[in-house]
Amino acid sequence: MLTMILVDSELELVPRKLWGDPIIGKSAKMRGKTPETILLDDSYHHGALRRLPDGWRRGRPDIVHIFLNVVQDSILNKCGLLRVYVHTRNNQVIYVHPETRIIKHYMRFVGLMESLFQKKVLPSEEKPLIELYDDMSLKELLDNISPDIVITMHEKGDKVDLLDLFSKNKEKDIVVLIGGFPKGDFLSPVDEYSDYLISLYDEPLNAWVVAAEILVRYEIAHGIGTY
Repeated sequence: MLTMILVDSELELVPRKLWGDPIIGKSAKMRGKTPETILLDDSYHHGALRRLPDGWRRGRPDIVHIFLNVVQDSILNKCGLLRVYVHTRNNQVIYVHPETRIIKHYMRFVGLMESLFQKKVLPSEEKPLIELYDDMSLKELLDNISPDIVITMHEKGDKVDLLDLFSKNKEKDIVVLIGGFPKGDFLSPVDEYSDYLISLYDEPLNAWVVAAEILVRYEIAHGIGTY
């Protein structure tokens, strides 16, 4: 089984410090919402983000959106061999059930995430497809999963043949950690939890590109698909 975790994702509701910002207020009003109920989004709130000390990396729900579309629609997921989590900068964890299909329209996805932050489970507790857990650190999530191997994808990691690694560990439960932020480094101490820090390429790659490369290698290692 392969588990992918998008770590320190820049997915959050507008923080209290920005509730009174005119840019945030206008954005919320246009959508018929209040500032505290909308997602922080660099595409619409870039000017307001300058007020945050780390605003250059925050407000990126688009990364989560593209990542989830790639992994949930993957062959590996269709075969029932993939589990997907999103861990946020505020130590909230989203579990996306394998049968969940992610909305392709970005603004509808934003609305879905805003509802998730409010309700914690969608569409209902009886038939959950996406669940949100508050106050769960990456370490706590990993302890709950209890994998055999933890791999962190990092631009400064070692060059390792992932296909070979997956082929030699077919019976192991493997977790792969991928950064859910546009640039910079992990906020969580991933090196403390990792058996491997691995780099795929000489330059930084988008999270969904990393995910796609991992999926293909894992599928080949397990003889899935027609590669």
